[in-house]
Amino acid sequence: MRKSNLDLARVAAITAVVLGHSMMLFWDFDPASPVWAVYNLLWILIRGTLMLFFMISGTLFLDREKLDFKRHMRRTLHFLLLFYAWSLLCNAIDTIWLHYWTGDGTFVTRVLGGYFHLWFLPTMALCYCALPLLHGLAHANADNAWKGALLLFAIVTVKTTLDAIPDKPDWFEALLHPYDLKYFRYFVIMPLGWQLSKRRLSGRALGTLGAVTLAVCALFAWLNRRHAISVGAAVDTFYGDLTVTAGLMACFLYSLILKIETLPAGLTGPLKTLSACSFGVYLIHPVLIDTLRSRHIDLTQYSAVWLFPLCFACFLLLSFGLSFLLLKIPGLKKLVS
Repeated sequence: MRKSNLDLARVAAITAVVLGHSMMLFWDFDPASPVWAVYNLLWILIRGTLMLFFMISGTLFLDREKLDFKRHMRRTLHFLLLFYAWSLLCNAIDTIWLHYWTGDGTFVTRVLGGYFHLWFLPTMALCYCALPLLHGLAHANADNAWKGALLLFAIVTVKTTLDAIPDKPDWFEALLHPYDLKYFRYFVIMPLGWQLSKRRLSGRALGTLGAVTLAVCALFAWLNRRHAISVGAAVDTFYGDLTVTAGLMACFLYSLILKIETLPAGLTGPLKTLSACSFGVYLIHPVLIDTLRSRHIDLTQYSAVWLFPLCFACFLLLSFGLSFLLLKIPGLKKLVS
């Protein structure tokens, strides 16, 4: 049975991701200015939303009594195929039209290394590789636990060995770059999301978590702005996907959304459609943002009160529209699903 609250979590997460990436266009304001103070606080508040995708995956896969190992590996391979397909597409667009990233290495190394936002795909693939072991242990499936343990052992030892090779060619360095073993740390979010879905917080506990989250976010926003003012430039020293602020916000938002057991019948259909488009939105929206960035327009000379919401709305709506269209084209559907 499809869970509408997980669809809502996907849509909320991708909306916040596009919001954060849209703010990159307005990052270079004076950190002492009121407008940058708003951006700074907003960034702290939404940074943890990316973790909702890992929480959703953990909930969906770990909640199952059985996990077909071969089918799961095919899903994992699909992430990697998408990574290289979109890296080729994005870098081709940049090389032919935008000329924004073309100064960094050759076209081949850029494709192998991935476009800047595509790190999410190999990271999710690595985390998917860790799921069979945890699923096997959680559901007493010795076969999956054994296969999962061997798979993780092979990934870590092979990657560590290849990293140790000296004087590697640039293309080989670029090939290894997306599979940094540090990305395995995102896996800790998957079982957390699963447990939050099984152990729903009470209203009182959720309210307490929300209050603590807002207080901690406000504190770190103040610390980051204070540091930015001291160095005279916008900085993201206290930001991060796995910081305390991001973790607390992700737990609060996910728990809050899970509280929504049912939605009006008229909303479930549109929400299902938006949820299906969310992955495509993630893949598409940075290209739209880079199209504007490549014009090298100083956006700080305009009022952010109206320009920032306008840019965000355009990036979000255009991405959803393009993703929806691609899902309707059989030959291109797999590019965004």
